Amino acid sequence: MFRWMAVIIVALVIGFFVYVKLNNRMPDDLGMTAGLFKSCPTSPNCVSSQAEKTDKVHYTDSIPYTGNRKDVQLAIESYFLKKGNADIVTSRLGYVHLEVKSALIGYIDDVEFYLPESKKIIEVRSASRVGYSDMGVNRKRIEQLREFLAKQ
Repeated sequence: MFRWMAVIIVALVIGFFVYVKLNNRMPDDLGMTAGLFKSCPTSPNCVSSQAEKTDKVHYTDSIPYTGNRKDVQLAIESYFLKKGNADIVTSRLGYVHLEVKSALIGYIDDVEFYLPESKKIIEVRSASRVGYSDMGVNRKRIEQLREFLAKQ
């Protein structure tokens, strides 16, 4: 009996990791369209400064900044790369898309930043590719960046 339970548990764990691996592909529709990010899904594993302010689950404030747009963008990129779990997918002046990978299971989150030329704000979107809840990881990530940039 114990042997069969162990086999079932091992099969479930392997199945879980295969599921994560197969579903961790980057969505096709990321990026900016007319100055807007892709909308957050209905699941609570995404935050965006472009969500409706009444949407308490997904909405987060944009991040104001002072100084040079290019320098702020470089500071954002450097901040994430120094953490060691992020890769830059796209970087052009005013827009950055990073993949941030969790250590234990290997979940990948897509983190996007848009720095419009006409405003001194950073629009943000951070979303998990897999799962339903992220236990607040995406919101925490943006708040930590907000604190980092406030000290610059």
